[in-house]
Amino acid sequence: MNKKLCLIPVMAILLAGCFAGKGAQQQAAAQKRTFVPVAAAAQPVTPAPGFSAVKIRPFRALPPYDARTFIVRRAGGEFAADFYNGWLVQPQELIRVQASRYLEESHLFRAVYDAASGTLAPMSIEGVVSELYLDYADGKPAAVVTLRLLVLNERSPEFTVLFTAEKSARVTFDPAAANAASQAFGTALTQTLEALTRALAAAPLPKAE
Repeated sequence: MNKKLCLIPVMAILLAGCFAGKGAQQQAAAQKRTFVPVAAAAQPVTPAPGFSAVKIRPFRALPPYDARTFIVRRAGGEFAADFYNGWLVQPQELIRVQASRYLEESHLFRAVYDAASGTLAPMSIEGVVSELYLDYADGKPAAVVTLRLLVLNERSPEFTVLFTAEKSARVTFDPAAANAASQAFGTALTQTLEALTRALAAAPLPKAE
């Protein structure tokens, strides 16, 4: 038998496998969903402490919570990445934007500037996302958010830490409900920011002149 004729069925099988694999990848990609954790609007702190203006520096997330996929905790201490659900961009950046808006609405500071702003502020805030995961280890699934804020003295060469606080929230959700995990993340972030705002309001920070 001609060798070329023998190769035709083999090539057909390989091509069919390639197209099938590509189709499966496209189908899996179409099932992926991305979210943004949205915190509820902040209530202005009264009486306002009248702190000096602050600039929001970039936030960072500790691994593995810096991944764009949702991180899931299972029984037995196992952690896994959810391929089908994740964040639209890096989670620390999404949380930084929400925290900046929340602090501005709280009226704790005379002004809240973004890191990209050319305005000089006497203080700055850094954030560290210590935990950001869905906990399926127990009977009720829950979204967990832990965030640390550090207030730095921008007028000090060493950027002295003026105040730091870390708060956490855990919000249960029904896994059968659509978008329930994303909404639980938003609620947990809101509760975390509420607690951090209360801590900041009581902190001995410089007042606006």
